[in-house]
Amino acid sequence: MFSIIVPTHNRPALLSRTLKSLSEQTYKNFVVIIVSDSASTLPPYEDLRALEGHYVYVLRSGQAGPAESRNLGLAVATSKYVIFLDDDDTFEPGHLEVLANRIGNKPPELIFCDFKVCNEDRTKTPPEHLSTAEITIASVTRDSTFIINRIPNSCLAYRKDVVANISFDVNMIIYEDWDFLLKCLRKYSLTYLPINSVVIHKSIADAPENMRRGNSRDDLLVETMLGLYKKHPVKKMETRLERQALMARAGVVVKLADC
Repeated sequence: MFSIIVPTHNRPALLSRTLKSLSEQTYKNFVVIIVSDSASTLPPYEDLRALEGHYVYVLRSGQAGPAESRNLGLAVATSKYVIFLDDDDTFEPGHLEVLANRIGNKPPELIFCDFKVCNEDRTKTPPEHLSTAEITIASVTRDSTFIINRIPNSCLAYRKDVVANISFDVNMIIYEDWDFLLKCLRKYSLTYLPINSVVIHKSIADAPENMRRGNSRDDLLVETMLGLYKKHPVKKMETRLERQALMARAGVVVKLADC
């Protein structure tokens, strides 16, 4: 049913936690495709043994970064649905089972769900839990996603035919996941599932232990958003006006023709 693509880069302890959350799933019709872009750390053998028969481990060369790794994972995936799970995020044990039950015999094109944010201190091993917040994104629509993206990558499940000819832009520093989603939404629709069994783990942005690309690239936010607006134009005037208003709140004047 599910191919779960996990790109990773030199974060063995966090990857171990992610893989453990998958081995503990109550629903077992899935394969985990772990794509590492570095040979500096050993594969998590103990966690892989717990996933025996449910994983593929790929060590790739070339440019480092999650986009290239996700593209390679897509090339390997054969299941009905594809999920991209970051190597520091987790699923609660019943997540895949509820997702599979929702899919049933009428599989939606793209499914998204709510999530929890777990704030932690990664300067300690294992990370020290600081707080947890439940986040609902029930108000997200296809149109609103063309204005701003509120759906974490790990909260999406893509039907395989939807992503058959789509890839992540390896040249983007930030928002390559939003760009990928918008490519899919040109032709396909979103379905909301009211569960919050995805856990997004976060630490302070400037902590080296966090190591999320783009955390310190606030200077690229507006430029990249404007680039995505041009790359993914919309015809609906209301959506274009909301794009313009969002930029205005950031102090950027944009013509409607560029929205």
